[in-house]
Amino acid sequence: MAWRSGPYAGLIETWLADDDPRLAVSLPELMQPEVMDQLLLRIYGAQLLADELPVLVSQWSRFYFMQWLPALLVTQLGYGWFLPLELRAVGLVLDERGQPTAMKMLEAGEPGEKGASLEPWIAVNMRPLVEFLANYGGVSPQVLWGNAGDIFERTVRRLEALGMTGLEPALGILQTRKLADGRANPLYAPVKYVGDGRRVLRSCCLAYRVVGPCEDCPVG
Repeated sequence: MAWRSGPYAGLIETWLADDDPRLAVSLPELMQPEVMDQLLLRIYGAQLLADELPVLVSQWSRFYFMQWLPALLVTQLGYGWFLPLELRAVGLVLDERGQPTAMKMLEAGEPGEKGASLEPWIAVNMRPLVEFLANYGGVSPQVLWGNAGDIFERTVRRLEALGMTGLEPALGILQTRKLADGRANPLYAPVKYVGDGRRVLRSCCLAYRVVGPCEDCPVG
């Protein structure tokens, strides 16, 4: 596919080709409390699992968003190729500890209009995942949406820097308070830039509770 060697290929290096032999586990298989317990236990250990579950779930969500969002934006906005949005179509490759390190699509995509809305992604892919993780981890949905918004905005800015045009659907998501269905847009204005040009997140990812504040932390 053209996007694997084009100008944006560096953003999707962890999105594996269909014929890659590495095993990918579908999101519905991972979205089980007992499975998540075992994954987070292997990654972070028993003490953190017991004491800081919301933080661990927040950080795990970021690994997913870092795999999925660049793939979505590069293919749809750059090439007019629509990835399937259903959770069953997305597989994650886990390392020996259970950390998501790569993504593989388990179903085929299809061609479409580059300028089409990105809102279906929010409804079909994001909402069920955020709802599961929020309920499982006792973490505010705002934190999880903030993680997605952070990576979404960061990816859009990188695509701008690489010269991609036709970014209006993505910019619209970042700049619109309400979605077409009338619901509040959870990805509205996830980042602000302060006077010195520093990037500040609207919602904290909670990492400061374990490893200290990140460079964009709104509370650190």
